[in-house]
Amino acid sequence: MRVAIYARVSTDDKGQDVENQLIQLREYCRLRGHEVYREYAENITGTGKKKRPMFEEMMQDARRRKFDMILVWSYDRFSRAGLKDIHFINDLNEWGVKFVSYQESFLDTTTEMGELLLPIFAWIAKQEARKISERTKAGLQRARNEGKSLGRPKVEIDSLSIIKLREEGKSLSEISKILNCSKETVRRRLISEGISSNSEMKQGVMEPQFKS
Repeated sequence: MRVAIYARVSTDDKGQDVENQLIQLREYCRLRGHEVYREYAENITGTGKKKRPMFEEMMQDARRRKFDMILVWSYDRFSRAGLKDIHFINDLNEWGVKFVSYQESFLDTTTEMGELLLPIFAWIAKQEARKISERTKAGLQRARNEGKSLGRPKVEIDSLSIIKLREEGKSLSEISKILNCSKETVRRRLISEGISSNSEMKQGVMEPQFKS
């Protein structure tokens, strides 16, 4: 069986080295007579939604059936989002690629037990996502009931300041930086005052186009 080995460590794993995982995963393959197709190993710095180029390349290779199985040290090395990422294993299953976790014998889709547990894990992930959605909606509704303003706060912009800066010959980008607002906000405010944002500048003074 052709096996892809995936190993990952991050800056949160104090004193850990990706080689520690690889040594035991290689031995696992040797004892079972598996051929190691390739090792996909990466060090991810920091936390949060960082890209994992080796992981993405491995999944692309799995879709092309370049190997028959993915072997990982543990599920949390494969996924940083817990069961919410169970869809990755579902994808592998559809592509005919098996998944084995070295530390968690129940996460082994080469066995009947692993195949049986897969839809159960998918169901648990779906229920957890539903609960999170319901809690979020409940929190937003409570905030509305308490009169709290949701979303980004509105920026108070003085139209006279925009007009004055424009008459001084400032560009839309320069005005937006000075007043700490978006360029689009400046443009809309000028138009609302009957002044074209594309007006020509003559001797540092803007030629206004007033509404009829």
